[in-house]
Amino acid sequence: MNKELTCNQVSALLNFYIEDKLNPRLKEYINLHLEKCPTCRKKIEELQNILKNYRQNSQSQKEKSKNLPNEFYTNLSAYVDNELNLNENIKIKKMTISNPNARKELETMYKYKKILQSSYEKTKDDIKLDFSKQILNEIQDNNDYTTNYFYKIAGVFVILISAIIGGFIYLYF
Repeated sequence: MNKELTCNQVSALLNFYIEDKLNPRLKEYINLHLEKCPTCRKKIEELQNILKNYRQNSQSQKEKSKNLPNEFYTNLSAYVDNELNLNENIKIKKMTISNPNARKELETMYKYKKILQSSYEKTKDDIKLDFSKQILNEIQDNNDYTTNYFYKIAGVFVILISAIIGGFIYLYF
């Protein structure tokens, strides 16, 4: 089966492609498209560069803030989401007040939360542009159509046999 993907379909699948979360067949379709399409190839390169820079920056941030305890990092997201109990909440507040690196981490976490929330709000009603699930369903559709035809042919055969038997019964009785 030879499927050619459109640029919109490839764009919808870029994140899955970069994270290597596609099955080999779908990945092959995207690779074929990328060989032909310089625009999508450029998008992937830019996205990979952004991820590379983010990972480098996050690694350097971790090195700068080694003086923060692991407990701070494990509870930071829960703190931002107001999911901590009172004692843990106070510990995080004390750390952020006394440590500038902790404040930076907390500010960064709030920024990420705000960005994620605004992105979610923008896209939650715009299902038409989310092609990824539709594309995965279309391309990874492994229905065996011979099974469907088998049932149809078997149904017609049963009806014909029933009609023949019914005709014999009608003629002889």
